[in-house]
Amino acid sequence: MFISVIFSRWLHVVSACLAIGGVFFIRFIVPRALMVLDETLQRQVFLAVRRYFKMVVHTVILLLIVTGIYNTWLAWDKYQLDKAVLHALWGTHILLAGFAFTILLYVLAGPEPPRSHRKLMAVNFAILLLAVAAASSLKWARERAVADHAARALSSDNR
Repeated sequence: MFISVIFSRWLHVVSACLAIGGVFFIRFIVPRALMVLDETLQRQVFLAVRRYFKMVVHTVILLLIVTGIYNTWLAWDKYQLDKAVLHALWGTHILLAGFAFTILLYVLAGPEPPRSHRKLMAVNFAILLLAVAAASSLKWARERAVADHAARALSSDNR
């Protein structure tokens, strides 16, 4: 069980890093690098990069969903210790992730990107960063709730 817990968390974090790094790369790095090429070649290279990025994104979204469900299932009893805070942070994290996945799937659907793909990917980068902030806050709040619960249990045992 210990190995699967560590592996699931590791896979979740690595998948999130690939998603955020990939969005940053395809939105901010690739367009600048393509400026040295003529317009026809720019388009061909961008569409080729986009095609491979799409395969990575589909895999990453699947891994994030599967590991997210598993990690939530493992920690759900801890979320009951401070429902108001932990459920709000968990829900925020899930909502932001859902928005990010939706934008990614929309922008990467079909052989051609939508006109608004640059703006949507920039917005998506910000949403992904907010999702990480929510996840980090959730981890902190969950650890605090567990520590507070343990401290209360110890103090009640000492009476």
